[in-house]
Amino acid sequence: MDQNEKALVDEQRLMRMMRKTLTSIVRDTAPRNGYPSPLSEATIMNIKDCLMVISTRETELAQQTGRTLDEKPHFTDETPTSHPVKISSITKKPH
Repeated sequence: MDQNEKALVDEQRLMRMMRKTLTSIVRDTAPRNGYPSPLSEATIMNIKDCLMVISTRETELAQQTGRTLDEKPHFTDETPTSHPVKISSITKKPH
């Protein structure tokens, strides 16, 4: 991994940490039992704006590194949960 790739991976890690921290703050301060939110409307908008910027940058970084955003970790010895089926092997049922 060259220096440029390492910088991109480090930035991806930073974006992920910031997103998780902000969403944890929102979850922890969510109004409960009819009480008003402890956050002001301006703070809520700022958090939304930050999350939008983080999301946009995560997408850009994924494109630059050739990754997709829907990747999930898996074990190498994990049994696949799906298997490909050739369309030609499917027989047509008569009606």
